[in-house]
Amino acid sequence: MSDDARAWVWAHSKTRGNARLVMLAVAEEVTGPDATASMGTPDVMHRLNVSRSTARAAVDAALATGELVEDEPAKGSRATRYKIPGAVGYQRVRGPESGPIEAPKTRRGPKSGPIEHPADAIGPESGPLDARGPRSGPLVGPESGPLDLWPEHSEECVTRARASSKTNERVSEGVNARDVRVAVVPEFARPVVDRITAAEVYPAWTLTPAEWLAVHALIKRSGPDMLAAAAVQAAQRARNGVAHARYFLRAWQALPPAPEPGTVPATAPAVPARSNVVPFPAAERPGRAAQASDWYADLLAEEQ
Repeated sequence: MSDDARAWVWAHSKTRGNARLVMLAVAEEVTGPDATASMGTPDVMHRLNVSRSTARAAVDAALATGELVEDEPAKGSRATRYKIPGAVGYQRVRGPESGPIEAPKTRRGPKSGPIEHPADAIGPESGPLDARGPRSGPLVGPESGPLDLWPEHSEECVTRARASSKTNERVSEGVNARDVRVAVVPEFARPVVDRITAAEVYPAWTLTPAEWLAVHALIKRSGPDMLAAAAVQAAQRARNGVAHARYFLRAWQALPPAPEPGTVPATAPAVPARSNVVPFPAAERPGRAAQASDWYADLLAEEQ
């Protein structure tokens, strides 16, 4: 079964680099027609000869393509069980009947009997051929030419070959149908996606493996809470809503790193309390008429 799964990866997988090596490593461990295999991170590290972080990134990239899915998560000492959906029930094509073509062991004549050459027979029909004679070229035809395989069942062989060709076409159509992008969210991004979904923001999460790697780096730098809050705010500001999660990448790249543990949040400066006492209005200055009246009274007092 591992040979069939490995053949599917070689023939139909679109993965590249370490992600393709992960697909081949999982296919190597497949033992049944369900195309499943259990493999832990140490096994991936050993097969790819890479570090733990590189192995996890390669597995995440393979999962992001949809060609590899997590059939059962790891639990305790049990490794994660992966599945290759495209290789389920897949069989390698090895001839008209999917088996090796065997040539006849003995060469037989037109009537299935062995070709016998009498020792004493001579002449143009059975004697040695003259290179300069009229029949010096290679012999062809039912008497001396190459024999067809299964001469008595040629029609049946043609029918089986056509059926095998149709089967291959159906397999190819199935592979093309599976190329449709499906949102497969890696485990490291689940906290961010869940918070955004809980805020009733529903963008498409069909990101490329390179974009998922960028999201992984941003989560490590700024934290899932900051990314989720920034995405919800960006969605609220968008007039027509957010159709794809790729819209958040630019806003996430502009976020600062997460604060170091133990950092005290900054507090706003104290604002003086507002008093409910209404101050009395200042004494009004005397107008010009009052000033003139006072000046005239002083003048009269001086004359007396």
